[in-house]
Amino acid sequence: MTILFLLLSPALFALFWIVRFQICSARRRRLIDTYGIDSKKLRKLGCKEVTKLRKQIQTLEEKKDAHGLESIVSPYRP
Repeated sequence: MTILFLLLSPALFALFWIVRFQICSARRRRLIDTYGIDSKKLRKLGCKEVTKLRKQIQTLEEKKDAHGLESIVSPYRP
């Protein structure tokens, strides 16, 4: 059983990182498509920073604060 676990653990670890990368890239693509954000500027951000930016944008959309939304998104536009 332990031999089977040792053989499968690298595959599970790789699968975890592939799924994590796909989730992060999907968040970036959504921000690029929805708000016209430059992909080169988003590439510099880590996955946690992209998540934080997305949550800030989402809270401002719920409050319907257009000026706040523009102030957050404008540094990332081309």
